[in-house]
Amino acid sequence: MSKLTHLLLKHKLIITTLIGVTVGISCGLSLKHYSGRTWSQRDIMYIKFPGELFLRLVNCLILPLVTSSIISATCNLARSGPVGLMALYYYLTTTTIGIILCVVLVETIRPGELMRSEETSIPTTTKTFMAVDTILDLFRNLLPENLIHACMYQYQTVLKQPANTSVPIEEWLITSEYVAGTNVLGLVFYSLLIGVAIGKIGASGKPLSDFFNSLTDAIMKIMTWVILMAPIGVLFLIAGRMLEIDDFSDIINHLGFYILTVFVGLTLQGFVILPLLHWIVTRRSPYRIISKLGPAFATAIGTSSSTATVPYTIRCLEDLNINPKITKFIIPIGAAINMDGIALYETIGAIFIIQLRGVQFSLLKTIIISITCTVSCVGAAGIPSGGYMMLIMVLNSIGVPVEDVSLIIAVDWFVDRFRTTINIIGDSLGASIISQFYKKDLEEYLEEEICPLKTNVCDISKTHSNNKN
Repeated sequence: MSKLTHLLLKHKLIITTLIGVTVGISCGLSLKHYSGRTWSQRDIMYIKFPGELFLRLVNCLILPLVTSSIISATCNLARSGPVGLMALYYYLTTTTIGIILCVVLVETIRPGELMRSEETSIPTTTKTFMAVDTILDLFRNLLPENLIHACMYQYQTVLKQPANTSVPIEEWLITSEYVAGTNVLGLVFYSLLIGVAIGKIGASGKPLSDFFNSLTDAIMKIMTWVILMAPIGVLFLIAGRMLEIDDFSDIINHLGFYILTVFVGLTLQGFVILPLLHWIVTRRSPYRIISKLGPAFATAIGTSSSTATVPYTIRCLEDLNINPKITKFIIPIGAAINMDGIALYETIGAIFIIQLRGVQFSLLKTIIISITCTVSCVGAAGIPSGGYMMLIMVLNSIGVPVEDVSLIIAVDWFVDRFRTTINIIGDSLGASIISQFYKKDLEEYLEEEICPLKTNVCDISKTHSNNKN
């Protein structure tokens, strides 16, 4: 009994969160089928309200947590080797593998063709975005012109069609607008820049480094308090979501092969390919790490937000004795730029709609679409169900009508939770790989930090001895 009690207390967050998910599903289904009433949008809003408050608390803390974690970690890692470059190599590798996997799956299973009815006609397509604009906007958001503005808005290119509809899209009027949403990519870039600068100026940067270290600890402490609300928030969010679904069987009939393809892709990427990459590099079991990520997975299932899982993931990896300087550097960056799960979802979703519409694209064009989908996900805010907005933009950029995106939105709430878990696995295994790769560099760095202290102690001792003599 003592062992069981210890086990329950150790994993109480996982257990209570999963209980919240289970109770939320049960309550939602019971209210939907056995209450004998029709639930209006206002009724559902009332039910989801406690969960909405929980998400608002979490999202409010994400900005200071991500920026302070990256700055404090970068200060400490500034002289420990090109850790950031290693992280970039890792994310490029996993993203490339994900693109290849997506193309193979959609070209093999072809879910859109399997779900397309004979009556489906090929519509006339119109483009309102260009793929190159999406890529250029990525770099514009990487370098925002105002950091305060970047906390609230993202830059987006807008093309305005002239009165003469025959004018090609390349000659449309180019304008721009700022859309609501935190420009995480720009804030991450400047946080890295500030952290490197503080690390390079030496002793004069110590007060700033201590400030950001203390700020990170304070935000993490607040997050531990907010975490206690997770089971309750998840319960109401899931229950409200259950009431919003009209007919589960209809969704399966229309999107069964699409859901199957997405889940095959997510499973292969998260539980086969990424673990295999981890084992090849470190020669250590990746499943030991995955098995310890329960709190992060529970939060992902409950909130479907990559950024909301950051403190949970950091805590889980520190319990595994992975260097905290690496985890506090990699995990916040990964939550912003490593979107393997959403890239898989967007790529498969885009090609599914293309196949459903009967539009024929070559293999090369399919690969280009996959790359465009993946690039559009970099820096996307890790908020619940944020992927389909980027999907609409990608489909517009290649001239495919977006009406069928509504089909995918119907299951986005469900798929979103599982693709968030893949993002967590990718970030965690990446932190483990980089920690192992730069273990020697970090030890040398720590010795350099300790040696000056030893020297100062010796000097003080000698001075004291001379004064005594």
